[in-house]
Amino acid sequence: MAHGIRRSPARLLAGAALVAALVSPAASSAGTGVQPIRGGRVIVDFRPHHPSSGTRAVATQSTTVTHFSTTVKDGTKTFTYAMVGKNPFVKLTAPSTTITTYLVPLKIVLSNHDTFDPTVHGSCDTVSAETRTTQSPIVVSQAYSQGGTALGTGQYTDIFRRAEFFSQTGPAGINPGYHLNLNVVTLPLVTLNVPAADSAEFTHPTACGEQTGAFEINWFDHALTSTVLPNLKSKGVTVKTFPLFLLRDVVGYDNVTTNCCILGYHGVTQTGAGRQTYAVADYESSKRFSDALDVNTLAHEVGEWQDDPFGNDPTKPWGHIGQVSGCQSNLEVGDPLSGTSVNVITGGHTYHPQELAFFSWFYHQSPSLGVNGLYSNNGTFTSPAAPCH
Repeated sequence: MAHGIRRSPARLLAGAALVAALVSPAASSAGTGVQPIRGGRVIVDFRPHHPSSGTRAVATQSTTVTHFSTTVKDGTKTFTYAMVGKNPFVKLTAPSTTITTYLVPLKIVLSNHDTFDPTVHGSCDTVSAETRTTQSPIVVSQAYSQGGTALGTGQYTDIFRRAEFFSQTGPAGINPGYHLNLNVVTLPLVTLNVPAADSAEFTHPTACGEQTGAFEINWFDHALTSTVLPNLKSKGVTVKTFPLFLLRDVVGYDNVTTNCCILGYHGVTQTGAGRQTYAVADYESSKRFSDALDVNTLAHEVGEWQDDPFGNDPTKPWGHIGQVSGCQSNLEVGDPLSGTSVNVITGGHTYHPQELAFFSWFYHQSPSLGVNGLYSNNGTFTSPAAPCH
């Protein structure tokens, strides 16, 4: 199966507080091929690169998840972008979109047989990552407001979409009934056995006794796109649906274990039926990554999939903020606020989804199209992105 191009390079979370509490070197387990993680930084939204093999044709394939494509002006430049859902700038008779989202729990078995299963709780929680996720604000709808302004009732990323285009989706807008809903269906557990050459593990457990496993990300993404996704067709996964792969306390590294740790990414791959979008996220229950707890990475990836499903929505350069140490030029709504969480109580449990940047932040719109003139959904950004050089 041909792979679509993941167009963004690895992007590293900035700041000492986001450096993983990485362990000191230790001897490998004899005969297992499992190596200690020796250092590195947290990475969210890394897309592995693959040879193009004609995949530029991906951009012309129309069969995929429901989306719209239009243009925006930023100064003298015009940018074309695509987003999941319907166009909020056009008066819609049926403004809501529902995307069938298959939550796929992935059990990772390292070569030393250490296992990381999201359907079984670890030593740091009494409830499994799968159950926590299905009970989280990523899945459960509830009422939200910002600065006293009611945003409506919906899932966390649905309300983010409503908030970033509130001039269109609010009571005074042309589409006050606008929503982007995820109809979440949980599929049976899928097991991936990681070969010795692609297995790694932290050498020390966390304070509550939890280990963190790791796999080589390019091996992992190839396994997903060449084997797992095709096998899920019989479960109903098609290019019009959104498979969301759930991990627990296991991360990726890029080629070498010192280039760690990848908590999630979203991507697109070309199939015979069209473009298949998908995302991967670690549910962090071990507290090893204190700025990416529980559904933080899930919110990051789902939000970015919504606003940049094909990984090629261009912007003017921005950066030196969040996890972006240099400059980048794309509409990745999680990257500039990585490490910034919002406390949301759902079902009596406090979750920590990530704050996300608005469309107007990237395209320097003034006033912002977002709620209360803001530029992010929890109000951290109050002005557009600064130029990046």
